[in-house]
Amino acid sequence: TGNFNALQAFESPASHTYTRFVIFVGGLTDGLLACPYVPALGEACDQEAWGFVQPLLSSSYIGYGTGSLDRDASELELLVKFLVEHRRATAVALVGHSTGCQDVVHLLRVTDARVRSLVRLVVLQAPVSDRQGGGSEWEAGAAERAQFLRQAEGLIAAGKGDDILTKHHGFVPITASRYASLMGRGGPDDMFSSDLSDAELCDRLGHLNGTRTLFVHSLADEYVDPNMDTRALSRRFVSAAGPKASAILLEDARHNLLPAVEGAQAAQVFVKEVVAALREC
Repeated sequence: TGNFNALQAFESPASHTYTRFVIFVGGLTDGLLACPYVPALGEACDQEAWGFVQPLLSSSYIGYGTGSLDRDASELELLVKFLVEHRRATAVALVGHSTGCQDVVHLLRVTDARVRSLVRLVVLQAPVSDRQGGGSEWEAGAAERAQFLRQAEGLIAAGKGDDILTKHHGFVPITASRYASLMGRGGPDDMFSSDLSDAELCDRLGHLNGTRTLFVHSLADEYVDPNMDTRALSRRFVSAAGPKASAILLEDARHNLLPAVEGAQAAQVFVKEVVAALREC
């Protein structure tokens, strides 16, 4: 079924007999404990008799720069098959954070019927556009990103997509192909941009139809243009993903659900919503 020994995943609790598993997939530069809410989510899963798994993909931490959604999906598929073979898994829930949302969506597009049949729930927390970004610093870098994108497209056209283009965010070596995927309109990673048409969103999210899907948006997300109408965009995501999709919008929540104002309870609300969805599985 694959080379299980090539990859690592951390499972909690340390000892259990559960046959249902929540797999948490972080975003760019993330690894273990990617978000502050992860420990609480793991504990809540335990209380509901779901194991909690945090994989370390080849793309974790700075590995994403030389990776792809295809590689991530193949490794996640291998993890699910490992859980079936070695943990007697009968059901799986997938929780993606940030760019991890793209991994989850792509996995369900490309995986085989055996894995797809095990997925009971998809949670997409902070499904935002890497291409559009937000904030004054992001706007200031627009010309540089456009130049790098042109260079990336030129390398790809020359058959050199695996060549290192630059250092993403100043410290992550990134290939031309991955840069174009993240920053090019219509690239593999371009699933949540506001300028995608309804037809384009359906093409990217329509295969979620039939799978319980929960979109979770932060209304103070520092990686989203403050002028973005997140509520309207969320409605378009839900429509594209089909009748079993829904969304929650969290006031005063940052990208990783830390409070934007003192006293905000976004992380606690998120964990409760995930638990409620798991109970419906």
